[in-house]
This record gives sequence, C-alpha cells and structure tokens, in this order.
Amino acid sequence: MDQGMKRILIIGGDSFIAGQFIKKYVSTDSITCYSRRPTGYEKEIVVKAFRDMPVEAFSGFDAVINFAAIVHRPEVKDQELYDDVNYRMACLLAQKAKQAGVRQFVQMSTIAVFGSASRISETTPERPQTYYGSSKLKADKELVAMSDREFKAAIIRPPMAYGGGMAPGNMLRLIRLVNKHIPLPFGSARNSRDFINVKNLVEFIHLAVEKEVEGVFYPTDKVPYSTRNVVEEISRQLGVHTINLPSPSIFLKLIEKVRPDLYQKLWGDVVIDRQLALSAIGYEPRYTLEDGIREMVESFKQQK
Repeated sequence: MDQGMKRILIIGGDSFIAGQFIKKYVSTDSITCYSRRPTGYEKEIVVKAFRDMPVEAFSGFDAVINFAAIVHRPEVKDQELYDDVNYRMACLLAQKAKQAGVRQFVQMSTIAVFGSASRISETTPERPQTYYGSSKLKADKELVAMSDREFKAAIIRPPMAYGGGMAPGNMLRLIRLVNKHIPLPFGSARNSRDFINVKNLVEFIHLAVEKEVEGVFYPTDKVPYSTRNVVEEISRQLGVHTINLPSPSIFLKLIEKVRPDLYQKLWGDVVIDRQLALSAIGYEPRYTLEDGIREMVESFKQQK
C-alpha cells in the first residue's frame, strides 16, 4: 500500500455525504464501507444493523468515519429512537474502534446542537431544540471524553450541505419552487446564513483524517449568503426570471409565530465565526455557491 494512503472505514456508506466522499477518494485511499442499502461500491458490506458489527470489523484501519444517523424528521417524535441511533450506537461504534486499535474516529454531527442561535462562536451555549440536535450533542460530548493519546475523536458540525448533484434538503426544495415560475416572498430577505458545498465538506473531512486531528470543527463555505442570494443564483442557473417580492413585516411575524422552524430556515440568520470555521485545520474552501447550485440544477434538469 502507498505510504500516504489512508485505510478508512466508513459507516453509513449509503448516505449522501458518504457517497460524495467515496467518489472523490476511492482512487487515493483504501476505503471500506458498511451500508444498510447497497450502493454498488466494490468494497461495501451491507448489514442490517451497524451496532452488530464485531470489533474485528474495525481492525486494520487508520480512521473510522461515522455517517450513520437519523436526521431531523418532524414526523418522528421519539427521543429514545434518536438517542438509540445518534447517541448510543455512535458511542458503541467508537468503543469498538478504540478496542480494535483505530487511532481516529470522525463523527458527523450538526450545528443543530446550538438550537436557534443566529451567531455561533466558541462561547455560544449548546441548546438543542430538536430530538436530533439533542441526541447528536450527547454523542459529541461522550466521544470527546473518549479521546486520549492513542485514540482521537473529531466532531464535525457543518451547516446545511448542498451541491454534488441532488443533495437532499432545503436547497433542492428551493430549486423546485423556483422552477414553478411563481412569485416568491424573498425580496426583502437580507438574512445571513452559512452553507457548505458538499465538495468543500468532503475535502475538510479528508484533511481532518490526513492530519489525524481531534476536537470539534465547523467547516463552512468562505462566505454566508441570504435566501435572496440563493434564489437569484438558482434562477440564473435555471434560466428563469423569478419575481422576488418583499415580504410585509406582518406576514413575517405571522410565519415566525406559526412556523418558527420555517421562518428560521428561510429568513433567519445562522453565521459561524470565520476563525472558528476556517482556520482550525488550515482548510481553504475551493468551491462556491455557484458551483454547487450549477451541479444541482443540472441533475434536476436531467431528472425532470
């Protein structure tokens, strides 16, 4: 094996971000993945339950990256279910990795651990407001506590990822909305939100593995954007004219009261301190909002 080649075990290989990671680094690293659903990757093992992986499955790897999770789903109102997968299972997998002699465990977490905080810095209190955020925070704390001289835990808390084809989430919903050619209420949206192009995210994850770092990290794109910026870029890439109407303050107050989650996602701020986001391991984001939306729009057009 090439001396610079990392031996990486991915758990949750059928997740979107894991797929992007494998696609980029399959030719430069030795990657094995465990998945719940087959993806067609050559070195893939499909299992019913990740928690049943034996300790021996972790042997011989430099790093384990855990992408397996139940993400925030409003219809799932069972804290125990979130805790079982996002907290207890993650810690069990890390314990097995540590027992097998793996030197680094990379846990994909979320900025949802901060709840509705609009500015995130080293002093921002962790106050999750969802079962998802709460379960992730529990795992983060226990994994950090597991770190020692022989075993390093790296917690990665990205904002919403986009790009890479059809990234699931709000960006795809906005593309579908803009494509309907209807007036939209974001003309007065001057909010500021951090996002991350999935290509930037997988490069950050890989750099964290290369440098064998430990601690908590907040990768983002170079600059934040407003919802209006995003809609205008989507319109440009789709080649459509979108009428972006200003929203009356009474309308915004009503949305904030009735659907605070929706208001926060579309009109609220979420900005991560730039020093916290960019200087931690020396990563410089190479891909932009334009790059990511172009990829998504191209995939969207092909699937229409």
